[in-house]
Amino acid sequence: MLGISANGRTFQRGDGMSDKNPFFTTLMVDGAFGAEGLLEDFLKSEKHFVIKAESAEEALAMTRRFQPDLILLDSEVAGVSGLVLLPELMLEHPTAAVIMLATTPRLSLAVEAMRWGAVDVLERPLDLAKLKAAIDIQKALFKMA
Repeated sequence: MLGISANGRTFQRGDGMSDKNPFFTTLMVDGAFGAEGLLEDFLKSEKHFVIKAESAEEALAMTRRFQPDLILLDSEVAGVSGLVLLPELMLEHPTAAVIMLATTPRLSLAVEAMRWGAVDVLERPLDLAKLKAAIDIQKALFKMA
């Protein structure tokens, strides 16, 4: 089984967040991470083990390898629609919580994203309070499973 290290501890794929593993594994999928340093810092402060992917192919590979608890998926990833990538990610890891991020979220985008398994669609620039609320809901659901 694949192990990953964070803060001097090793976690096995599939460990998920638990009393033994306080980290929530999060995959950030975005073709342009320019302003995402703040988001990454925020996630790390919330005890997330953060993995990044800049293309659809890399996102699929990282999903296979790390089986993230949460996927933050941009609506456009290196020329590929997030709506095209979303079903492929869900096939790789059906229990991942996916939050789609969009600059101009439309109702049709939100409906389609949720049809393919997204749990939420949030507008960019991100409101960290809204993101935290969406993630906290997923953490609570994850602990109940």
